Amino acid sequence: MKNNQNKPPVPTYDEKAVARELRVNWIKTFAGMGLLTALSLGTLMYVGVQFSILLVLLGLFGVALPLFSWYNSAALVKRLMRCEKPNSFNSDHMRLVRLVDELYPLTGLKKKPEVLVSPIPVPNAFATGRNPDNSFIAATEGLFSCDLTDAEIKAVLAHELAHVKSHDVAITSFTSVLGSLFAILLSTGFPRFFHSAFTGKNNDLLDKLSNKVKKDKKGFVAPAVGVVGFFFTLITFWIISFFAKFVTLFVSRSRESAADVLAAQWTGDPCSLSTALQKIVDWTQRNALALRLRVLLDGMGPLLFVSLDEGKHGSKPTSLGARLGHWWAEIGANHPPMDKRLEMLNVLAGQTCPSLHDLKREERERFDAMIEKRYGKFRRNPEQKQGESSQEDRGTSEGSDDAAPETKSDGNVDDGQDKK
Repeated sequence: MKNNQNKPPVPTYDEKAVARELRVNWIKTFAGMGLLTALSLGTLMYVGVQFSILLVLLGLFGVALPLFSWYNSAALVKRLMRCEKPNSFNSDHMRLVRLVDELYPLTGLKKKPEVLVSPIPVPNAFATGRNPDNSFIAATEGLFSCDLTDAEIKAVLAHELAHVKSHDVAITSFTSVLGSLFAILLSTGFPRFFHSAFTGKNNDLLDKLSNKVKKDKKGFVAPAVGVVGFFFTLITFWIISFFAKFVTLFVSRSRESAADVLAAQWTGDPCSLSTALQKIVDWTQRNALALRLRVLLDGMGPLLFVSLDEGKHGSKPTSLGARLGHWWAEIGANHPPMDKRLEMLNVLAGQTCPSLHDLKREERERFDAMIEKRYGKFRRNPEQKQGESSQEDRGTSEGSDDAAPETKSDGNVDDGQDKK
């Protein structure tokens, strides 16, 4: 008899789909970063840079600050989320440590990230650090309050470890710097670009316009053109800045999708990630009051497993206006929409993963089976109970005269032969 104990487990996911999704998301990442790089370099070459105090201030807040945040991301997030070491006397904390220990050998990381716990009651998880050697992974206390199984928590943690493995914090920080650099170059060089549209090497269009009007109108034309130019510059700068922001968010969504794929590959269980995502979003929707903490967590959006805005826009829209609004909200989010994440996980699993409704129905059926096993004669299904009650009502109405007990002259009820 052959010994099969040393054989690797058969994967429960579609390996070709995993490889394809990883390749697609890396292509999206490099395409977004390449586009921002090309725009920044093209703007720099075309309009140049005029050094000024404004340029220094914009560079400080747009470039130096993101780089500082990336380099000190671990310390900043620990302080912001009040992360602490796991309590050895807390079973949930020890459960977290055990699951990370089980996942770590599958990731290929040279050093296991530090495991921390945040006291935030909202269920979520996050990981950050400027590189894998400086990173940590943390779960909130709320993650243990939404009835997740070990497999589901492990899938969530695998998603966060995938961010560490792929250097996603550095990628998103670098993309943010590129977007800020592009906006800074535009803000300093675009006025010259606008001015060149009205002037030439030999003839100045503004002078021509001024010479063609009357002397009493001359003082009006030049300022009017300047006002139009100001608003034209402002609108153009606003549009291009939003474009740079959307490209940055596009890269962020591609990294989230890639983390889902790696988590499914490491755990071999895409459906656990799917059900965990549904349970956390369901908890988020049912506990809206607890989300007042979003004031604290808004800056943590790109690092969290589930976006705090998930499920906010309701079901899939049908009208054109609702679709446009949904699309606008989607391109302005740092996480892919939940329905798209679930669809991708179904593709990776090669099947349709259970929905939250299916899980609740199965849990209800197990509970009913347990009750019937222990107290079978006291527990009936609603349909059965309704049918039996109607039969009893009919039987009582039809045989009420026959079923009535006999009353003796002394007023006592005669039990007949049953009384012993």
